[in-house]
Amino acid sequence: MTAKASVRSMQLPESEGPALLVHGGAWDIPPGEWTNHERGLGEALSTGAAMLLEGAAAVDVVTEVVAGMEAHGAFDAGRGSVLTRGGFVEMDAGIMCGRRAAYGAAALLRETVHPIRLARALMEAEHALLRFAAGPEADRMAGMFGLQQEQNPWFVSARERDRHEAIARDLGTFHPSQPFHGRGTPRGTVGAVARDLSGDLAAATSTGGTPFRPEGRIGDTPLPGCGFFADDVAAASATGWGEAISASILCARAVLDDMSPVEAANSRVRDMYRRIVAPDGGGATGGLILLTARAGGAVAWTTPRMARAAWSADGTSFLVVD
Repeated sequence: MTAKASVRSMQLPESEGPALLVHGGAWDIPPGEWTNHERGLGEALSTGAAMLLEGAAAVDVVTEVVAGMEAHGAFDAGRGSVLTRGGFVEMDAGIMCGRRAAYGAAALLRETVHPIRLARALMEAEHALLRFAAGPEADRMAGMFGLQQEQNPWFVSARERDRHEAIARDLGTFHPSQPFHGRGTPRGTVGAVARDLSGDLAAATSTGGTPFRPEGRIGDTPLPGCGFFADDVAAASATGWGEAISASILCARAVLDDMSPVEAANSRVRDMYRRIVAPDGGGATGGLILLTARAGGAVAWTTPRMARAAWSADGTSFLVVD
């Protein structure tokens, strides 16, 4: 049995107009990275708020907000993603439109600049069996859709190369099937949930995964109900330890809970912490953003810090990394 979870949370008050919640990962974010995280969150929030006020659909808003965060470089997503054991970037993403109950997802991408745009393209694909693609074929599909492609070294930042080398030195010898779960290493994703002028909801999540993991590992991010979920009542995006989030079906359970947003978010991240033991012997940590059609929204996390931001047309907003 793990120790009692220390859950922190913030609440977005009840409203029915356009609203947006964004996260940039939940982990022990170093102080030296706070400013860059704040800038990335601020740019994402400005992009999304402007689109919502102009009448853009929620699914378009979360696509562009997450794409901007993939490009920013501060986060474990897109250009700036953490590296696998072999020094590669492998990225996952998922998106869901609540009104249509439609989703798209992609995993193990190495050449697609905006994984969330491939997930969106797959959501819109005419073939009903083509909603989730992975690996080289998924990158090839992105090229067929006309999405921007780059060779894998283009995605590798100096920050993550240095982090990769430091982890390798610290580990020494290790079992090659195990990812690294040391303190102070990113367990981040980026994600957004939005409500548009029509009251429709959408969720999107993108990640570069867990540092120093074996190639081919897929976490929660591209799995509907785990890393993202939306219906006509609520939308959610998760961040943290992917295997625990997947086992908890974190986003779907939070969306489907018959509770207030803050109660649902708190109870689900607390339940995950209590029930699942992490590699270091503690509880499974993570964070969640949740937005409803009418009852407001919430952010909850059990990590030392979470990067999160919110905006609503009625004037409510926050942008915090702590």
